[in-house]
Amino acid sequence: MVLSDRATIVLDTSVLLNFIRIDRMDLLQPLALHLLVPEDVREEVTRPDQRKALEAAISSGLLHVESIADRVEVALFADLARIGRFGPGERAVMAVALTRGMAAGLQERLAGAEMRRRDKAARIITTEDIVLRAIKAGGITVPDADWLLVEWRTHHRFASRIKTFEGMA
Repeated sequence: MVLSDRATIVLDTSVLLNFIRIDRMDLLQPLALHLLVPEDVREEVTRPDQRKALEAAISSGLLHVESIADRVEVALFADLARIGRFGPGERAVMAVALTRGMAAGLQERLAGAEMRRRDKAARIITTEDIVLRAIKAGGITVPDADWLLVEWRTHHRFASRIKTFEGMA
């Protein structure tokens, strides 16, 4: 996914937790992106250690929290709830990203497919896209990024389809 340096990404819980769990929220800093977290996503982070890391990222200005208030966003959030496949965080990310024309930081394939069904031009980025962008920005080396893939797969129940970032950067 190609994004301009001024793009806003609305982050879902799974993407946030992938970075929180390995204590690498710093990888989001050099991206020069506006990172938005819907209040519904914030509320899904309940483990005290993870919540502390999230709140620190918010306090530092790395992440910005917003509630869904616009009636179009609220209606879309409700419509997505009727489908029954998506949690509140995913629904909030999709509602905000689709109505505001922002990129969605989603890991869940069904959510991405639903976004593209509603808007063929929907911009979806994954954890791996963020890591790749961090590699290109010099925030992490390819070997260290590959280590993250192993760490996620081995200890955090996140198995990427990517086996190495070698040759991608």
